[in-house]
Amino acid sequence: MALSERLKPAFDRIWNIRHEMSWIVFGQFLGFLGGFLGIKVLTNLMGPNGYGQLALGLTIAGLFNTYAYGPVANVVVRFFAVSQERGTLGSYFSILKKTHRILAICAFCLAAVASGVTGYVLGGEWALIIFLSCLYGVTSGINVSFISLQNAIRQRKIVALHQGADVWLRIGLSIALLFFFSKSGCFALLGYLIGTLLVTISQRVFALKNETIRKNWHAPKADPFQEKQTFKEFTDYATSFLLFAVFASFSLYADRWILQGMFGPGAVGVYAAIYQIAASPVTIFFTMVSQLIVPIVFERAGTMTSMAQMENSGRLLLQTLLVSSLVAILITVVAYLFSEPLIRVLTNTTFAKHHSMLWIIVLGLCLFNLGQQLTIKGLSFNQPRIYLWPKILQAASLFILGFFLAHYFEISGVAWAVCLSSIVYLVAVFAVNKRLRLIIS
Repeated sequence: MALSERLKPAFDRIWNIRHEMSWIVFGQFLGFLGGFLGIKVLTNLMGPNGYGQLALGLTIAGLFNTYAYGPVANVVVRFFAVSQERGTLGSYFSILKKTHRILAICAFCLAAVASGVTGYVLGGEWALIIFLSCLYGVTSGINVSFISLQNAIRQRKIVALHQGADVWLRIGLSIALLFFFSKSGCFALLGYLIGTLLVTISQRVFALKNETIRKNWHAPKADPFQEKQTFKEFTDYATSFLLFAVFASFSLYADRWILQGMFGPGAVGVYAAIYQIAASPVTIFFTMVSQLIVPIVFERAGTMTSMAQMENSGRLLLQTLLVSSLVAILITVVAYLFSEPLIRVLTNTTFAKHHSMLWIIVLGLCLFNLGQQLTIKGLSFNQPRIYLWPKILQAASLFILGFFLAHYFEISGVAWAVCLSSIVYLVAVFAVNKRLRLIIS
């Protein structure tokens, strides 16, 4: 079958859901503009060292999403349709609310202890960075759960507006605090925290306006046995993502900490700025695809009890991968051809000296996200654990190659480590899916 014939059903499906897609594109476009404005202003206000502090603080916040709120968000988006099909949305919301309360209490205690120890060892500024990073991680994690819930019910307009507002509020408040107070990572992180907190409050208000959510949000206490069974199912699913978190934390943040250990915060600031520029178009595209397609794939997969559910969800996933691959090639070519002017315009000449690694990071991120799309196949069967060893291989290869290549090629060596480890991950996921297909057959 010709490539055009393979792609035609995918474009037909996109046309059929064009209204939903238009809101997703609008939200991501708002985030795209806000993100680039943030890079330009913050890198010039803070310089490499200050921007490096912010980048390291965001990695700490990211750990909360990786280890706690990421697994919860995956449960939110996967089991909404399942719970609705079973008529157990009351238990679904009850368990999720309890989980978030427990996580918030534990995170606050951890933040207090970690910032106290850091203050004693490294001083007050780093203690405050740790504390604000932890609070931002909690707020951002709750916000991600609301985004997952709104995506599950396909409230594209609400998600788009809140995602755009989140970026602009975070960046705008950070710039204001840096301008009026001190140009340090602490005030930038405080701006991020306040901005996301306001958006999270708004998310809750809009979520409860939905009749299905409102009717089940405060539903009478479910049967204890039913709630116990639901909790066990959620836990079994989320545990796999918790295992992934150990290795995902390396794959997501090891590059910055390798540079911090070898070259200091200035190198982290340069790398983080270029990485963010590389990640912006890649993340926006793959996030749009994920928000648009994944809920539909899971909706079609349902409980995966019939051959029709398997075939319909699998066909849509294949079409999505074909379109995503073409766009990934286009983004990489643009990054290769225009790396120097892009970095110079979006930052300054200090950062532009390292422009050559832009396309390398873009390629690596594209390959990694294609691998992530392939994992949707196993997630549809509620088998996320089968992707554990690809995660291990990717994290290990990034960590080892990062140290080795940074020793010889400095900052650009870490960029190559990101790219090569993504190739390892993509190949490993493909191998797992091939084995899963044989088992299903």
